[in-house]
Amino acid sequence: MNLTKEKLVALWNKREEIFAENENLIKRFDKVDELFNEFQIIGVEIDAAQKKVVVKKANEKENDLEIQGIDCSYFGITKDERQFCLDRTKGQEPVNLMAKLLSSDKIYWINLIQDIGCLLSGYDFSSTLLDRYKMMEEYRLLSNNKVAHDDNGSLLTGGQYQAASSQLSGNNYFFWVLKTIAEIRTGSFAPQDSHLVLSYPNSKALDNEEKQRAILERRFPYKFFYMWTHKDEVIHPFSLKAYKNFITQKDVALRYDADQEMNQKYSDFAEKWKEYSDGIVKVITDIDPSASSNLVATIADLSKLISIIMAKESDIRNIRDLVETGNKAIILWGPPGTGKTYQAMTLVREMLDIPEKETKEENEEELRKYQFPKEGPSGSYDIVQFHPNYTYEDFVGGISPKLDGTTLSYTLKTGRFKDFCDKAAGSENSKKKFIFIIDEINRADLSAVFGELLYALEYRDNPIAIPNFSTSFKIPSNVYIVGTMNNVDKSLVSFDLALRRRFGFFKVMPNMKVLENLSKYINEESLSVYIKRCENLNVSISDKNSLGLGEDYQIGQAYFLKIKDFLPKKEQQSETREEDFVLPNLTIFELEKLWVYHIEPLLEEYLGNKIDDEDTRKKLAALRKAFTEELKA
Repeated sequence: MNLTKEKLVALWNKREEIFAENENLIKRFDKVDELFNEFQIIGVEIDAAQKKVVVKKANEKENDLEIQGIDCSYFGITKDERQFCLDRTKGQEPVNLMAKLLSSDKIYWINLIQDIGCLLSGYDFSSTLLDRYKMMEEYRLLSNNKVAHDDNGSLLTGGQYQAASSQLSGNNYFFWVLKTIAEIRTGSFAPQDSHLVLSYPNSKALDNEEKQRAILERRFPYKFFYMWTHKDEVIHPFSLKAYKNFITQKDVALRYDADQEMNQKYSDFAEKWKEYSDGIVKVITDIDPSASSNLVATIADLSKLISIIMAKESDIRNIRDLVETGNKAIILWGPPGTGKTYQAMTLVREMLDIPEKETKEENEEELRKYQFPKEGPSGSYDIVQFHPNYTYEDFVGGISPKLDGTTLSYTLKTGRFKDFCDKAAGSENSKKKFIFIIDEINRADLSAVFGELLYALEYRDNPIAIPNFSTSFKIPSNVYIVGTMNNVDKSLVSFDLALRRRFGFFKVMPNMKVLENLSKYINEESLSVYIKRCENLNVSISDKNSLGLGEDYQIGQAYFLKIKDFLPKKEQQSETREEDFVLPNLTIFELEKLWVYHIEPLLEEYLGNKIDDEDTRKKLAALRKAFTEELKA
């Protein structure tokens, strides 16, 4: 959302409605609020010499928690015989282990230790101990950057090792977290003396406490602790995503210039955030004088509102908003390889609320349970791919030839889409959602394939007569149509105006943040240089002073992800523990293969006859050289 001061005011005026529609996010915000209230009445006494820690809750001596045999040095937890952070590929286990083994079986501490772990790593809070916790992108406090001094890395959580975010709970005893929060509250905190650990010290960039402290000083957790320990005075979003999306808005009235690169030092942040917050609160009090009478409540509601609208901000959220309004039909369009079909399937998962499983195979199996003609408790989906020979008879139905031996006859065939709509129209399915995906929608003759469905698309639930069928046909209001199209191969011109106005259009452009998924295969320093090269290549493709093809001819992230296919198989398939395994650097050999086999053929297709031009060939050669030369971090 491109948020402006005026939009923020409008959202403020309808905040109660927004709160009511976002129960899960409100629960998260309220739980974080409850925790920070609880933290205020907890004291921590650490005796490093005696290796003893005592954690106390005010006025409840019976709940005092004494922990013996604790190494209180910076990396002390790595030496703990209970192996809280032994396996770094399973960052969720320490939350469970610490709650069980450090709590002396006291229910209060079991719950609190678990809650602290879930807070640090962006896990869903749970009322019971779990073997596996679910990390949520919108709740995380750290990006996937593991050694960088900023939080500009992606927050993707699907099926990948979540590096620093999952490790934050596994590499820190809960009492150091409580002590850090207490020091930030009282103003006695010094980042250079902090005991918080970012990650297991398994690389040169992380092998001593000074390096880790220098990294954490600029990352989000300390800023988060500051905002929430001063929550009666300043705006306090509940996650990194909400914070980042809000402060980077273009409107100067909302923009926080001091942390645009997500690397502002904590000491500078603590000085400037109050002034920025006061300005945001003033936006509201200027138009709503009643908000001035209780500033604490106003700041709380405003923080809650910002958390909701900014944590939900994503392509999928915007796509869902679009498809659930108007004619309930959208087209995802953009350059090749930008993940349009992936976005469509992600939309299916979200709209049908399909349960998320632990492995890719289990997720695919769960998805198949919802594919038409099968049907899940929330609905069903189907997917077809259009091509030049796809017809009205395939889509809706009609007379079809049938050869039985030497006898030719004609039968009435029901098309895929008609079958789907007839199922959705059943009275037992009126409360369910049915999503029909049309991949490569612009490759067929759309006017011929849709025929009289143009009317039915706009006027849902209104029956129409269709050729050869004795019964009428309708597109029910619980049917959602999602098309995908590659605008380079065939443009929007293939949609006549009558068809085009019945669809909403959402442009899907390259998302280089997805390339951070390669952190499982390539070391971070090398990967950051590679991502920058991919971004530069797309800039050159668009730039009129280089290839000058325009932004619609940029290369999607799916092409750049293919680099992993050329990495040494031994490294790619290694089962070595993460703390012992050194990820490889990219070399010119992998870059050359990617260029020759995938990128260059695509660019030559884009350029067409221009490839014969000598100046164009020189520009292409220059791009190849810049992309494939040896990487230097």
